[in-house]
Amino acid sequence: MKTAATVSVPLLAICFFAGMWTTGVYYNYYKAVNEGIPEPQRKWRHSKTQTRLQEGLDVWARRNHSYHDVTKVLYNRVPKCGSNTMKVLLRELQNRNRFQFFEDKDYGLKALPNKLLRKFVQMVDQLPRPSIYEKHIYYVDFQKFGKQQPTYINLVRDPLERRISGYYYMRFGRIDGNQKQKRTEEEKAQTFDDCVLNNLWECDEFGPKTFTMTQFFCGQESICMEPSQMAVEVAKENIRRHYAVVGVLEEFSSFLKVLEVVMPQFFRGAHDTWRKIESKQMEHQKTAIKIPPSNESREIMRERLHLDYQVYDFIKERFHRQKTQLGVKD
Repeated sequence: MKTAATVSVPLLAICFFAGMWTTGVYYNYYKAVNEGIPEPQRKWRHSKTQTRLQEGLDVWARRNHSYHDVTKVLYNRVPKCGSNTMKVLLRELQNRNRFQFFEDKDYGLKALPNKLLRKFVQMVDQLPRPSIYEKHIYYVDFQKFGKQQPTYINLVRDPLERRISGYYYMRFGRIDGNQKQKRTEEEKAQTFDDCVLNNLWECDEFGPKTFTMTQFFCGQESICMEPSQMAVEVAKENIRRHYAVVGVLEEFSSFLKVLEVVMPQFFRGAHDTWRKIESKQMEHQKTAIKIPPSNESREIMRERLHLDYQVYDFIKERFHRQKTQLGVKD
């Protein structure tokens, strides 16, 4: 009896601490799920991502890419990815295709506090139909607030080229004189090479500008506010589930052709319209001054942007599969 009692005490202690550890794991797990991580994708694996992408129609948020009945589109545009070009085109198309285009002039917060987020959701939900609304904002889950989810579209760009363009835009603006924010004279004198090689804040290895593209698709949840592999996987899952089309700026003409097929009620004639106004618009949209960085800086920055490149590569492959299924050629 004495021996049994002696043995049972350590066993009870082990069970107690094991239970405490398990409770902590499940608490953190459910906390993460409640904060908005898609439940079916709790354990992400790269191979699973690739497999799902190869299943054909899973590259569409809706089966058979049926978007002809869509009456509200949200374009949560990523900075320096041709979004001003898209705005010009949408202004041209709204009268032709009889929809309303709403432009948000607030370029500030992209992650909104809960009170403002609720107001934003209500405002978009009450917009007339058919309509397209554009804003620099991270992905928003409307269903979390009990509202119907709009159909999302977006346009991205090679992360390094996007970063270089943004760096010089914040210093010199566009050729047409448009400049939203100024830098000091000292900062204007710093080239992109200076920024990368000295690890300045705009090129910081662990800074927020190294995963901006990821944040736009990951969303408003706390998991999306810090660079992590989890943020990348949540971004991919949101793209799969909620984005009709995400194109790449390097294939802008194909992007317009895909939109014409998928949502003709908004984008009928988009490609031809763009060809008519392209020559006038492209020169005005360019960054005023842009100094090409060295190969060394490019390699360093590519590595720092590795999270955004995962999202970009995923988007690019998905877009190419969409083009193939629709028979769209460059």
